[in-house]
Amino acid sequence: MKTLTKMAVAVGLAACLSTSANAQGFGRGMGGMMGGGLNLLTDKAVQKELKLSDEQVEKATKAATEQREKMTEMRQELQGLDQAERQEKMTAMMKEMATSSKKVTDDLLKPEQKKRYDQLVLQRQGVGAFASEDVQSKLKFTDEQKNKVKDINESMREQMRDLFQPGGDQAENQKKMTALQKETSEKIMAVLTDDQKKSWKDMTGEAFTFTPFQPRRQNNN
Repeated sequence: MKTLTKMAVAVGLAACLSTSANAQGFGRGMGGMMGGGLNLLTDKAVQKELKLSDEQVEKATKAATEQREKMTEMRQELQGLDQAERQEKMTAMMKEMATSSKKVTDDLLKPEQKKRYDQLVLQRQGVGAFASEDVQSKLKFTDEQKNKVKDINESMREQMRDLFQPGGDQAENQKKMTALQKETSEKIMAVLTDDQKKSWKDMTGEAFTFTPFQPRRQNNN
């Protein structure tokens, strides 16, 4: 239950933060916190897709581990803050992590690898990608579209909070979360013009199947 709650929080973060999948691979709105960012490079399927060398895999794994440790420290800093302060700090944290991730990937990946990696990041982010100022700029969102996407994401976050209350059925909640993400993606895609949909398809590239998310086992010793 704790794992799913964290996933729901991550969905909310991805939807409201300005960080940088296609309409068919759209279900994972977990942004850089759950399997995105540098963690994406630890996915063996992604490593194969990008044709990473052994040296690249080693460097990527080390960088992802360091980033996870940093995120653990950051989460501790959020304890005891009120909602407004927590949101402000989370926004700053995610921007910091995005900057750090970009530096690592720019140094680590070859140009053709980086292009595909950027596409996979957007696919992995799912609905959260449309909250990104960079994505909105590239798609030339109007103010009306920005407001509509914001309202759609706000509705999703509220439903997520209601969904993952203590005592719920984990398997059933997972099904509802998947359905909610699909519904949200369809609503957002309906906001886009045909030209924007084409641009989005170019930005995300060929649909990719990621390794299913597996919660990390906690060491109770």
